[in-house]
Amino acid sequence: MDFQHIASSLSHSLEPIFGDFDEVLIGRLFLSLILCGIIGLERSNHERSSGFRPHILVGLGACLMAMAGAYALPEFSNTRDPMRLASYVVSGIGFLGAGAILRHGTTVRGLTTAASIWCAAGIGITTGVGMGGLATTATFLILFTLVFLERLEKRMDRKHENDLNIYLNNDSKAVGKTLVALNRLGVPIKKVTMLPGPGMSAVLRIELNHSLKAQQIPLLVNRLMTLKHIEQVDTDSLNFDDEAVFQKLKTIEAPLEPDDDMDIKLRDDMLLHDLNEK
Repeated sequence: MDFQHIASSLSHSLEPIFGDFDEVLIGRLFLSLILCGIIGLERSNHERSSGFRPHILVGLGACLMAMAGAYALPEFSNTRDPMRLASYVVSGIGFLGAGAILRHGTTVRGLTTAASIWCAAGIGITTGVGMGGLATTATFLILFTLVFLERLEKRMDRKHENDLNIYLNNDSKAVGKTLVALNRLGVPIKKVTMLPGPGMSAVLRIELNHSLKAQQIPLLVNRLMTLKHIEQVDTDSLNFDDEAVFQKLKTIEAPLEPDDDMDIKLRDDMLLHDLNEK
């Protein structure tokens, strides 16, 4: 029995089904797997459900579509568009991105993960058409954006970590009373934004000129919460509706002697008393 003849016949019989085994195209698939897997690992480290495997699958699928559009069945058309299938990948990837985005009230999460999934599709397409160097460079730039620029963004936002969110009831004079109270207490206001709250209530977003001292935060919250029209006060970094957090803040030792005008005002129990009578 001539095994070489049998193998040759079998290969010739299966060629219409499997085509030529192109090591270059297979290598592009593996490169896409590695590059998209690196981005997926970064998202998984942030405990995102659309993390490691979804990014790999998106990249592999996009790579396949790009290679199929660029190399498959050239005999069927003399005017074929090699990027037509890839363009459908870019437009169709939106359903995964939409699934990664969550909205809770005025907070939106998952935009970065959705964008990274879209980028994974781009890496797959770029790898599939043979631009492995460009895909590798793009991967490093994406990681730079996800890792290092995130740290820079957090450092820039740190100065606003004590900005106030004041939740008001539906008192028609609530906004005016709150601004009067903040002015009396000496709060360093830079900008005030009013946002819609649940029902008929509203949320005042108070951006400060500078962060408050640690011992001033619980004192300020205590003073504001004595007003009947204020339901809750928190900051970007702390939620004072959490009793454990608030009790921990209250244990911070305040200086025996107030060291600025705001400290003195925060210790005045009667400073805001008349605002509850109006």
